[in-house]
Amino acid sequence: MNAKNSMNDRWMVFSKHLWGPSLDETGRRLAEMNVGAIDLTVRPGGHVEPERAADDLPAAAEALGEHDVRIGMITTQITDATEATTESILRTASRLRIRYYKLGYWRYHGFRSIKSRRGEVAARLRDLAALNLEFGIHGGFHNHSADFFGALPGDTEAVLEQVAPEAIGVYFDPAHASIEGSSYGWLMGMDLLADRITMLAVKDYRWIPNTGRHQAGRLYSSEFCPLGEGNTCWPSVVECLNEIGFNGPVSFHSEYQGPHSFQDLSVDEVFEQTRKDVQQFACWTEAARGRSGQIGVGGP
Repeated sequence: MNAKNSMNDRWMVFSKHLWGPSLDETGRRLAEMNVGAIDLTVRPGGHVEPERAADDLPAAAEALGEHDVRIGMITTQITDATEATTESILRTASRLRIRYYKLGYWRYHGFRSIKSRRGEVAARLRDLAALNLEFGIHGGFHNHSADFFGALPGDTEAVLEQVAPEAIGVYFDPAHASIEGSSYGWLMGMDLLADRITMLAVKDYRWIPNTGRHQAGRLYSSEFCPLGEGNTCWPSVVECLNEIGFNGPVSFHSEYQGPHSFQDLSVDEVFEQTRKDVQQFACWTEAARGRSGQIGVGGP
């Protein structure tokens, strides 16, 4: 069996914190972890600048392909079908057989804005859905905690109601869902969105005494931590994913740099911690598979 066939190319690592090594070297390291894909940033300051997508995205795919690692999805700032770079990014991704991308974010505009904001976001999503269907690509609406629209699952459900499921789904992030609904709110939200979950973000968090982070003014703030050392109920999440037959891309976010991380790791340390996260996640998926007999979220 060759490397490409033995690697899991539905599991991938988010490239945000993999700066430093060339994409050729990054591909080699991912292959060593038995991870056959990458979630590549195609946004300002990312691995591919949006205006350079037509040239640089194929070059990135070629470099990674030297190690049988494919671009499993791209992370973008796309929120507008008419923005200058949107069509070029999606057309190029489609030509490269990249079938998934993460949408950009819409911000919450403050108290009493949520109903009007729903209408604005829904209109943008309908336009983007038409473009997605044209190019045969699927967009993921990511739930992000704090002042991002969609932090509450009811808002996400509302804006996707009139959008074709094959065009746009939910890029579900259990850690962010748990930050906003840490008791049963994450589960109720997952339940509400279950039929639209098509992509999965993997990371963990824990509460620490307030350090002036995004929950400023509260007693505790959140920080990202190694998988299995935080508050996200991952074994239960995996069982729920198996129950709904989830089979989409799984992106390990490896948020281990900067002020929101438990430590500010070097790139080499990020790779090592990610390797441990992949192993931990594999243990959970194997346990859930044994109980249910389903393949579900898969494994390396």
